[in-house]
Amino acid sequence: MTTNVTLRLVGVAASLVLLPGAAGAATPGQGASVTTETAVTYAKDVAPIIFANCLVCHQPGQIAPMSFRNYKETRPWARAIKEKVQSREMPPWFADPRYGTWLNDRQLSQVQIDAISSWVDAGAPMGEVSDLPELPTFSNAWALGDLGEPDLVVPMPVTVEVPADGEEGYQQYYVKNELASDRFIKGIEVRPGNRAAVHHAVIDMAKLPPCTELDARGQLSSLPDCERDESGQQFVFSRESYKLIGYAPGKGFQRYREGTGKRISPGWYYRFDQHYTPIGTPQVDRTEIGLWFHDRPVETEMIQKMVSGSGAFIAENTEVVAEDGDRRPRVPNIPPNAGDWKLVATTPFTEAVTLYALAPHMHLRGKDMKYVLVRPDGSEETLLSVPNFDFNWQLFYELVEPIQVEAGSKLMTIGHFDNSIKNRYNPAPDREVYWAEQSWDEMFNGFYEYSVAMPENLPTEE
Repeated sequence: MTTNVTLRLVGVAASLVLLPGAAGAATPGQGASVTTETAVTYAKDVAPIIFANCLVCHQPGQIAPMSFRNYKETRPWARAIKEKVQSREMPPWFADPRYGTWLNDRQLSQVQIDAISSWVDAGAPMGEVSDLPELPTFSNAWALGDLGEPDLVVPMPVTVEVPADGEEGYQQYYVKNELASDRFIKGIEVRPGNRAAVHHAVIDMAKLPPCTELDARGQLSSLPDCERDESGQQFVFSRESYKLIGYAPGKGFQRYREGTGKRISPGWYYRFDQHYTPIGTPQVDRTEIGLWFHDRPVETEMIQKMVSGSGAFIAENTEVVAEDGDRRPRVPNIPPNAGDWKLVATTPFTEAVTLYALAPHMHLRGKDMKYVLVRPDGSEETLLSVPNFDFNWQLFYELVEPIQVEAGSKLMTIGHFDNSIKNRYNPAPDREVYWAEQSWDEMFNGFYEYSVAMPENLPTEE
């Protein structure tokens, strides 16, 4: 029989809950085609599926708690793998199939699931060594290692000590980009030095805020005699910044299509926005990023923002607008015991854009989110629906066919939160939920990645 193994390495990771299973994925039908005329074996039928869909996470140095590089490593987990793929818990994928077609669709086909199940039911036989496909090559445990070693590796300027307990706020560290000219990346990956302690990380390109300099640890410090804002703070984030990538369960590496990429700007800084979670014992971390550059000219510059609701939100059918002096509306807190609390945010497009990917982000009370595009003629199209949002998997959904959006269109995110006792992840259903950075607080971020005609200046995040 013919085995076709196609590697499409996308943002997949093992669950925070260390459950065995096959993470990663390929388009349904990838991997081995299975015949019922002969016995199903690891070498002939199962290894191609695992190599194509699982090794991106199930290898040393990646987030999965076990490795599946060969029969010896995989065999002890056979029954657990069967259970997870039959329930479709692995590979993780939450998009409603009625909307959108996805380049990185992580669902296994029923043929692949049946092959794994038959193999386990038959006693998980090895088969003939001569039937084994070639083991994919991953460079130094990078998930994008099929691209080879990164062209540039940028570590945080210091090793961070994470205490055994307590609450850790965001920490920002800056590293100056020493490249002499603009470069465009074809791949980028965040590699935490300690995955157990890094709750999430966001990597931006940024300029230093006014009236600041960097201390010896690469963190901002204020210069004397600078005016403070009305809250008494001199700085939080630089407004001259744009997002490169975010790391969280389910994402943390990304490759770009031919001719597209994100810009790395000379004289700017890599900003590591780190959020650590104490785990009961002291930990240390030094997160780093790997960058792979395009060798040929790039026609399309990729930009990532979020549906901001900068004009107004609709909270439980009540419009909430920004007050004088506020940049954004102040959304009310989620009430105690609210089981289906609705929030809507909208971003208008003042110029024509091309949408490439969507990435919903919520916390423990997040229940569902969908993206709806409203065109200038009033017609609506649901681009993505995630009816069962799972905080443990922050997935990035890449469109097979980018969507052309006319100027005057609007992108809406519509979501619900479950702050009731029915939500098994809810730590305190009897308390209202604030909008803030900790996991027990909430966020409502509908990220989207898009392009416009190549700009003269760099994009900035609002």
